[in-house]
Amino acid sequence: MYGMLLESVQHYIKTDHGEHMWRSVLEHIGLKNTVFTTHVIYPDHVMIDLSKACSTLIGDRTPEEYLEYFGQCFVKFFSHYGYDKIVRISGRHYRDFLKEIDNLHENMRFSFPRMHSPSFNVSEEDGNGCVLVYRSRRQGFTPYVIGQLCECATQFYGINVTVSKITQCSIDVGYHTKFRLNFTNSAFREKAGASSPLYPSEFPALSANTIFKLFPFCIVFDENLVIRHTGNNLPMLLESDSLIGSELPTRFLIRRPLIDCTWSNIKRLQRVMFEVQYRSPVHRLSIVSLGSGVRPQASKVLLRGQVKFMEDWNMMVFLCTPLVSGLTDLEKMGLYISDLNMYDNSRQMVMTGWQHSSVLEYSIEQQVKQSEKISATMRELDDWQQNSNMLLYNMIPETIAKDLKNGVDPIKTCQVFEDVTILFSYLVDFDLICTRGTPLQIVQCINNIFIVFDNIVDKHGCFKVETLGDAVYMVAGGVPDRHPNHAHQVAGLALDLLRLSKELKDPTTGKNLQFRLGIHSGGVVGGVIGRRMPQYCLFGDTVNTASRMQSHGEPGKIHLSEQCNQHLEGSKFITISRGTIYVKGKGNMETYWLIEENQD
Repeated sequence: MYGMLLESVQHYIKTDHGEHMWRSVLEHIGLKNTVFTTHVIYPDHVMIDLSKACSTLIGDRTPEEYLEYFGQCFVKFFSHYGYDKIVRISGRHYRDFLKEIDNLHENMRFSFPRMHSPSFNVSEEDGNGCVLVYRSRRQGFTPYVIGQLCECATQFYGINVTVSKITQCSIDVGYHTKFRLNFTNSAFREKAGASSPLYPSEFPALSANTIFKLFPFCIVFDENLVIRHTGNNLPMLLESDSLIGSELPTRFLIRRPLIDCTWSNIKRLQRVMFEVQYRSPVHRLSIVSLGSGVRPQASKVLLRGQVKFMEDWNMMVFLCTPLVSGLTDLEKMGLYISDLNMYDNSRQMVMTGWQHSSVLEYSIEQQVKQSEKISATMRELDDWQQNSNMLLYNMIPETIAKDLKNGVDPIKTCQVFEDVTILFSYLVDFDLICTRGTPLQIVQCINNIFIVFDNIVDKHGCFKVETLGDAVYMVAGGVPDRHPNHAHQVAGLALDLLRLSKELKDPTTGKNLQFRLGIHSGGVVGGVIGRRMPQYCLFGDTVNTASRMQSHGEPGKIHLSEQCNQHLEGSKFITISRGTIYVKGKGNMETYWLIEENQD
């Protein structure tokens, strides 16, 4: 399908739900940062995928309801391109519009030459509506069509239409669906008997010779679909003198409308534009050289026109001309301007197409390049946004940061956490290292430590609360995303910190760096502080106690409070009692050492 259909979805999803939701929908279907372009062809399943994604992410409609909504959006959207004028002048009444849909599609194919449009025809009609037959090569677009039919009735004819599906089945050329459209069909008039002309003609009947001169490519066939006569130029075009006497379906394929080739079907659709393809390939001289000469090249021939029932003959005649888009096609088919019918607009269309095709192609190329440039810019923007999010999530928890980005007041992010685990880590003899080393050595040393520690924090699903200037590293488990085993997370993290710290060296002596670690569990209050440089902070006595566990610990060991040890009892973590010690500001406390993690 052409990109204009998808552009309409893009426009209204952005309008109704915002740019962020549209980008989420595209990412959900695997088309992240895609910009749909009017004249670019996209797979049919993209529309179906969009309806399912919107139903999942937005959740206010089912996928079928979203398809119907997309159909309504397209009718509103194509007014931006001026196609609403074509619809408005297609008929005085809604019933007239329904009978002209196929012809509207045919006219639009000059702007969209690769369009595979569906086929519509009114099979029954009464004062309360009509029965509309819809045929399409695409499956699953019935709700989309219903949305378009209802929106056209409302927007262009000011009437309300209810649509119900009568039958649906598969046919050779796709899918066949029969709708009942209920509306006030005031323009319908029942035919009462045969009607006679108001003013009898004073002129003699038009002779068959004259008709064949007027339409040199026409085809005459009887009720058995046997070809009885052709226009003078058709045998030359098709390189065949054996058309007369053969059956129409064996020599020609009806491409549009999508119907079975029967006498009744064709006779019923005399108001509809037909497109017919000659089944046998036609060989023309190619302009591509082959050795010292030229080679024949097979090509298909398309005929376009209307079918008329000739009552005097009891036959139908297909009044058609070759479907030629420009001078290049004319040359490939071995035709000349003088071969075309001078009594319709075929000559004018060929010349007009030649004059404007290069301008149109250039415009399409520019539009495609612009869309590609926008897509590349959006991908670059997405990369920068991911980088900025990464920086933000290093300072503020992701869940809290998303709330702030959505406009939540920082004060409202404050929460009470009844039970979490806090770890403090301190680089032993950091003051001596600063005294002995150069500023660059100190910065590189701290950077190496934090890179190792940050990776371990991410591995264990904890949150780095802050790092202080005197080489204190603070980590929290169960904040802000609550977790029942927060103490186990932090304990595993602490053991990994000690294990990997043995690979870190003092830049001034080359010896292994040593760390003191302290852990405590309890309740805290967490929230974002500040507006200009917001920071997620934890407050409460639990933070102070965890800091005391670190400061009263020993290098290369993990010091636990009794509350943290209780969380680890019965787990794979092995602890031993340190006994009762005096803790500044806390008094006597029984504390423990975390020894190892049992791997069995």
